[in-house]
Amino acid sequence: MRVVLRASLPLFSCALGLLTGCGSGGGGGGGSTGTTLGSAVAGLSADEAAAFERGRAVFLRRFKPSTGLGPFYNATSCESCHSTPTVGGSAQVYRNFYLAMYDDAGTNVALPGLPSAVVPAFGAGTDFTLVGGRARIPEEVNGSPTVVAQRNALPLFGTGLFEFVSDATILALTDPEDLDGNGISGRFNTDNGSIGRFGVKAQSNNVELFTRAPLRNQLGVTSDPFLGSGGTVSLAHMLAPQVSTDPNSPTTDDDDVPDPEISRDDLGDLIAFTRFLAPPTPKAFTPEATLGEQSFEALGCAQCHVPELPTSRFGPIRPYTDLLLHEMGEDLADNLAFGRPQASSLSLPNTKKEFRTQPLWGVAMHGPFLHDGRAETLREAIELHGGEAAASRDAFLALDAASQANLITFLEHL
Repeated sequence: MRVVLRASLPLFSCALGLLTGCGSGGGGGGGSTGTTLGSAVAGLSADEAAAFERGRAVFLRRFKPSTGLGPFYNATSCESCHSTPTVGGSAQVYRNFYLAMYDDAGTNVALPGLPSAVVPAFGAGTDFTLVGGRARIPEEVNGSPTVVAQRNALPLFGTGLFEFVSDATILALTDPEDLDGNGISGRFNTDNGSIGRFGVKAQSNNVELFTRAPLRNQLGVTSDPFLGSGGTVSLAHMLAPQVSTDPNSPTTDDDDVPDPEISRDDLGDLIAFTRFLAPPTPKAFTPEATLGEQSFEALGCAQCHVPELPTSRFGPIRPYTDLLLHEMGEDLADNLAFGRPQASSLSLPNTKKEFRTQPLWGVAMHGPFLHDGRAETLREAIELHGGEAAASRDAFLALDAASQANLITFLEHL
């Protein structure tokens, strides 16, 4: 067995193992049957399980300025924003963070002096002085208005298993021109020319990119690549490359701690923790939940929240997502663009008005809901669906009270 996430192993062997899914396989449902929330997926090798547990310790580690925190930051550990209802989860709305970008020749770019769109709440600097405990965001930059949005932390349970969903599976679900005429035109996003799976806008292709970005942007902790482009999931399908961070490039900052501020071994273990974090175990369905599932299908909710996806290693998983972008209406649009989406005559050439279909497994355990946590309840989240989801939302609102309650009961059992 060659798949262990320690940098002391040959990178080629590690990358090959991850892309081919070698090793002891798991069963159906992502190996989640009977697992405790926050534990590892079933079917790991001893080396992978050990890397997962070491990665948990890194995930819990509290960074300090002397160990690399900052100079700008929003949190002091990964667990700070991923702790509800347990380690690896989401966060309450008080943990929300801001994104801000301005338009430069038609392209959204980060504010001057910041490494990304993430706005730090704490840290050094004069351009972003603290006002009331939160960084001041300028209303405009170079004559262009600043676009500001909030994000609620994404739950990570089962997320890493999306690395084992093939490009072919995702491509088969796309319908960018709505050829079937159902009002839903899901399309993929790309990350350096490869199909995205992770993030609110499916802007990251693999767990390494999904991990290194918040290390730098939320904690100010720099890193060198672990696998870099060798960790790319599947192959690009003749997609036009986009201009974004090179996965083979180190991240740096100008504080007093030498870069990289996390060791390559620790980074590999942290990747292992996210990659192998098990999805939630669904509850046994009640009769009401079964009726709710039938309504979920009948209303068209499952056209985007696809119940089951095959994986190359862990068998079928049931995340209730198609991993595609969908336009969700003007009220939810944040007008921030990440990645380069699949071409469509029905959509903008960017992701300003779109979001990836959020997985629903375990959804009732980590409210608030939606990308910015604006919905306090599942009902409110449904009611806020617009755009491509408007027809399903309206059909839900037309149900009698008992049928609506059954559908929400179904969601609470996932």
